[in-house]
Amino acid sequence: ILMLPKTAESKAKDITSNLEKYYDNAAKSVGYKEDNAPWNGKLMVFIMPEREQFVAFVRRVEKRSPSSDDHGSFGFLEGVPFMASGPTKPKDFSSSELHAYKEMGGALLRSKAGEKTPLPDWVVDGFGRAVHWRVQGGNNKSVQNDRRKVQIIARKVSSVGYIWNGSDAEATPLLQASVMEFIAFGPQSSKLADFLKGFIPEENGDAKSAEQALDSSGIVAKNLLGAWKLWVIK
Repeated sequence: ILMLPKTAESKAKDITSNLEKYYDNAAKSVGYKEDNAPWNGKLMVFIMPEREQFVAFVRRVEKRSPSSDDHGSFGFLEGVPFMASGPTKPKDFSSSELHAYKEMGGALLRSKAGEKTPLPDWVVDGFGRAVHWRVQGGNNKSVQNDRRKVQIIARKVSSVGYIWNGSDAEATPLLQASVMEFIAFGPQSSKLADFLKGFIPEENGDAKSAEQALDSSGIVAKNLLGAWKLWVIK
């Protein structure tokens, strides 16, 4: 169920079609099938071209305070699944639309993990961008540009922890997307579900680290860096 400004009504069909493409790609990777839906009923998708709208939605509906780099969310309103997407640029519909596509992958990933399994933002955002690369395809110039950057940056990464602890505003999201693409679509994609389960908190409530989640899934953190680098370069 698509909710967007009336001024963008003419784009509704195209947006819905694209959202379905992203849904299908992400659902297949995560392991959902027609008889095994990620949620009950239809997903409500809110696309908001103005930052003020998104902030007000988060505060009034979700009852939380969004951070400055918070541009999207997924959850349930009285049992109804919803996804909200705000602009990454001030008052820009195209950026909020594009973010909604990327947010779809993250929504499916969160649903697969379950409400009681908090996934790190880098896992969710990285998977969303990885799905975006897959849907757009290898011939897309933007995707090609992102992949070239990853190949250059990957050679300089000496520690697997840098991937989820990096602070470079441009490079770090690309690395995280590439690693999630490797985990979700690469040679060990069958272990994605176990990787998500690896983030189930300890009995005392303590959160699990990325290294713990990787090790428990059988991907093994100490082996990830070399395998991912080889996959990226080839």
